[in-house]
Amino acid sequence: MKKLLYIGAMSALLLAACGEEKAEKTDAAQEELDKAKEKEAEQAKKDAELKAKEEEERKAKEAEEKALAEQKAKDETGDKVNKEIAVSEVKEIVEDWLGENDKLISLTIENDEIKAVIKLGPNRFNIPAENMAVTSYSSVADDLLLEEGWNTLTIEYVDVGTVSMNISEKETNEIGSPYFPVAVITERLK
Repeated sequence: MKKLLYIGAMSALLLAACGEEKAEKTDAAQEELDKAKEKEAEQAKKDAELKAKEEEERKAKEAEEKALAEQKAKDETGDKVNKEIAVSEVKEIVEDWLGENDKLISLTIENDEIKAVIKLGPNRFNIPAENMAVTSYSSVADDLLLEEGWNTLTIEYVDVGTVSMNISEKETNEIGSPYFPVAVITERLK
């Protein structure tokens, strides 16, 4: 019986030892599982933060691109209205249409209005000064209507009269070229 008791006690001890080892293994496995879950949760949190940051950067970039596109569009349309034509450019156009005895007295550009004073000289065909003024204004205007940066063309012809027309009064011929009607120029010459 002693043997039996001894075997029973040993079995109980062995079972107890195995049970503790199993419990320790279970606790260790649970700890590893908890650590893995924590790491996974931390990684998911980092991934979510990174994704949110990327989304925020993407939205900021889109907003910046949109603002740049709007500014570019505004600049393009604004340039057409706000960009004043250069005096040198207008002077060259006006002088191209002066007769050999004509003289450009002055030329200014203020508030999108081109103002010129021209002294018409005698011409060898004895064409009346009024007709020369109309022809001169029409020719200068035809070239200027192809340019941007002005709204009104006013030319004073010394001892003849002044003609002033706004770019909104232009018409277009059959080939698509803009012009001011000669009849209107003649009527406005005063």
